[in-house]
Amino acid sequence: MVGVTRRVFLHVGSPKTGTTYLQNILWAGKETARSQGLLLPGERFADHYLATLDVRELAERPEHPPRALGMWQRIVDEVEGWPGDALVSHELFAGATRDQARRAVAAFGTGTEVHVVLTARDLLRQIPAEWQEHVKHRAKRDLPAFIDRIIADDAGRSWFWTVQDYAAVLERWGGSLPPSQVHVVTVPQRGADPSALWSRFAGLVGLDASSFDTARGRGNLSLGAEQAELLRRVNAALGDTLPIPGPYPRVVKEIFAQQVLAGRKGTPLRLDRSGQEFAAARSRQLAGQLAAMGVDVVGDLSELLPPDPDPSAEEAAWPAVPDTELLDESVHALAELLRRLAERQPAEAEHRRQLRQMREMPVRYALLQASKRHPALDRLRRAYQQGARRLSRGAGSGVSGSG
Repeated sequence: MVGVTRRVFLHVGSPKTGTTYLQNILWAGKETARSQGLLLPGERFADHYLATLDVRELAERPEHPPRALGMWQRIVDEVEGWPGDALVSHELFAGATRDQARRAVAAFGTGTEVHVVLTARDLLRQIPAEWQEHVKHRAKRDLPAFIDRIIADDAGRSWFWTVQDYAAVLERWGGSLPPSQVHVVTVPQRGADPSALWSRFAGLVGLDASSFDTARGRGNLSLGAEQAELLRRVNAALGDTLPIPGPYPRVVKEIFAQQVLAGRKGTPLRLDRSGQEFAAARSRQLAGQLAAMGVDVVGDLSELLPPDPDPSAEEAAWPAVPDTELLDESVHALAELLRRLAERQPAEAEHRRQLRQMREMPVRYALLQASKRHPALDRLRRAYQQGARRLSRGAGSGVSGSG
């Protein structure tokens, strides 16, 4: 294209397709990417999340940080001020409407060639993974009810199909672009080299995959059936407390789900026979739609086709976890929470002490904090304290300065 000076890759989804894994590697190696000519605009990964709010016209909501407003244009400006290629990556871009996506793409000038990238995985893995993510965001619906709902959603209005209908996401984001600038990176099937997805993605955006630390690429931790069911029941018991936005993500998702429950070994989440058949049929449909669109495929669309349904799979809905197993999980979870609470006590006590000192002696507190950052001030503080102690000992012993 005449006049093009850079490419910008917009990695717009989909959720639960290895996005966290890729983003962790990229942001840990941000400077390495920069040295290879690829910019990750923004100060931190959270800026790309804020950009999704801005693009989806959610930035003005009071529960979101004021910094989100105008974030997309700031990212566009940074990209266009950079001489090389750039990458913007967040899975929640997949939730944008057609008009929102096209405005986002159109914000780039004629000197920037926009490429839309989507990572995609077979629905046999996507459906239970998305249900689990919903539960981590306060959902109370069980897995069989979740499956029934997405099967019944012929119009694709649910959040699941908004972000998991790969062909529809690419049509919204890449409909104004040549097919050669719209890319699908398929997630390898189970048992493949775990770094294959990274190698594919890195090659697409022009990076040397081997120069990055893939050990930094841990994705979202999964829950077993027992742990997911316990979290679902906790969500129901919470009622209106610990809302989202609010303390739920920090307290329940990050601590209880990700740190406590995810460390427990549980039964892998699977679909029943009818769920497997639906996932296989719809995956074939999506793969066919992507092939018909003529987009660039990195990997193979056959990887979106799950294995044939397991003949031994349950005919009925995924069986409920017995209460005896839930009781066992509850006891272990409670014990772990108490242990973590006990470990936090000394740190929280020190934090309260510092807050009290800051309120009661603000000048002394400020000087103390400054001395920790500047060695010269720290030496002066220590000399002052030693002198004060010597004077105090002299006064206590009755030594007088008179002859």
